[in-house]
Amino acid sequence: EQPGSVTLGHAFLQPGEWGRFKGLPVRRDVAEGLIGQGITVLRYGGSMVNKSGYKWKNMIGPRDRRPPYAGTWYRYSTDGWGIPDFMEFCEAAGFEYIPAFNMGETPQDMADFIEYAKGPADSVWGRRRVADGHPQPYRLRYIELGNEERVDDKYADKFEPLARAIWAKDKEIIPVVGDFAYDRPIQDPLHFSGAASRITTLAAHQRILQLAKANNSEVWFDVHVNTEKPAAGNASLAGMFSFADALAGIADGARHKVVVFEFNAGNHAQKRALANAQAILALERDGRIPIATSANGLQPDGQNDNGWNQGLLFLNPSQVWLQPPGCVTQMLSHNYLPQLAKCDVTGAEGGLDAVATRSEDGKTLVLQVVNVMNKEVLAQIHLAGFVPAKSVAQAIELSATLEAVNTAANSDKIIPKQSQWQHGMELGMTTRVFPPCSFTILRFE
Repeated sequence: EQPGSVTLGHAFLQPGEWGRFKGLPVRRDVAEGLIGQGITVLRYGGSMVNKSGYKWKNMIGPRDRRPPYAGTWYRYSTDGWGIPDFMEFCEAAGFEYIPAFNMGETPQDMADFIEYAKGPADSVWGRRRVADGHPQPYRLRYIELGNEERVDDKYADKFEPLARAIWAKDKEIIPVVGDFAYDRPIQDPLHFSGAASRITTLAAHQRILQLAKANNSEVWFDVHVNTEKPAAGNASLAGMFSFADALAGIADGARHKVVVFEFNAGNHAQKRALANAQAILALERDGRIPIATSANGLQPDGQNDNGWNQGLLFLNPSQVWLQPPGCVTQMLSHNYLPQLAKCDVTGAEGGLDAVATRSEDGKTLVLQVVNVMNKEVLAQIHLAGFVPAKSVAQAIELSATLEAVNTAANSDKIIPKQSQWQHGMELGMTTRVFPPCSFTILRFE
C-alpha cells in the first residue's frame, strides 16, 4: 500500500525433470556420479550436526518456510535440504543411509521423528510425512546421535533417554554413538590415554552397552580414522581396532558393533586414495566392521574454505568427476566378493599390502594390492588351492604421483586403467610388476 523494499536473500535454481534425479531436487548427474562410484551407504552427518540450530523439525514442510540457522561452518546455513530429503534421495538411489542428529534433540523430538519416518499414515507425524510427499514409511534402520562427541557420563546421560524414546517406537532401530578417534592402543578400558576427545575411560561406553542389553537392543559406536597419507602403521586405525577389542571386553553380552563413518584427511589426492585403500583392506582383513564410509562424499570445485579439502566426487555447475579416493571406492565396490581368503605378503619391506577375497562358490578370486612405495615392485604371486580356468585375469590399476588430483579441465587424468592380463601362471605361480604409488585389483576366474 506504500513504497517499500524487498531484500532477496536466497535464489534456488534447478533444471527441469530432464536434469533432476527421479523428480527430486537433486541434480541427476550428481546422483548418477554417486551411483557410478559404487557406494552402497551414505551418512548425513559430521560437524554440521553439532550446532543447536540443526534440528530435524526445521527440515520439513515447504522449503521457503524452513528457517536458516547459525551453522558450524557458516553464519547462515540452510534447512532447504535436510534429513528427510536425504532419506528420500537415498531410497530413490538404492543406498543404505544413516542420518545424524544433534544431541540437543529431546526424547520427544526423537520419538516424533521415528513416527514421522516409520509411523502409519493416520498417525500425527505420519500425516506430516504424507503431506511432505512420502506416503509410505521410510526403511530407516540406523540413527547416529552426535558427532565426534566426548563420550563421558554427560553424553551417556543424554544418550539414554534418546535411545529409550527411539526403542519405544521401534525396537529394531540401531542408535549409533557419535564417538571420535583413538590414536593409541587401549590396554585397560577403564584407564588409558590417546583419545581425541580426551576421555580416559570407557565407563560411559559400558553404561551404554548395559542400557542396550537391558532393552534387548543393539548399539553401534562410530570411530573415525585418519587417511591423510599412506603409512606403514596407521595409529588411528590401530587405535580403532584396539577400541573394538576393549568394547568386546566390557560388553557383557550386549549386542554392539564398531563402525567407521569417517575416513578423514585434508586432501583428495592419490596419497589419500592409497591411505583409504590401506584402511579398507585392514577392515576387510579384520572382518568386524560392517560399515565404513569416507568423509566428504561430495565437494563443490573451488568452493572449499573450511580445510576439509577431501571430496571423493567433485562437482561444478555443469559436470561431476571422481578424485583418486573415489576411484578406489569404485574399484573395490565393483569387485566386491563376500568371503575373505587367506593372504600373506612377505619380503616387501612394508611397501606392499594385499587382501584376497572370493565368491561363495569359490569360482572367482580377487586380489587387492596397494604399493605405497615410490618405485615399482616385482612380486611373485602364488595361488594355493585355486586354479584359474582362464589364461587371462582382469586387471584394474590406479597409479599416479602422491600429490596428483583430477581437475575440471582434466577430469580423467587419474582413473583406473583396465586390461586383460596374460598371467602365464604355472604350478600356481606367476609374477607381476606393481607400479609406484598404486592400487591394483586382479580378478581371476
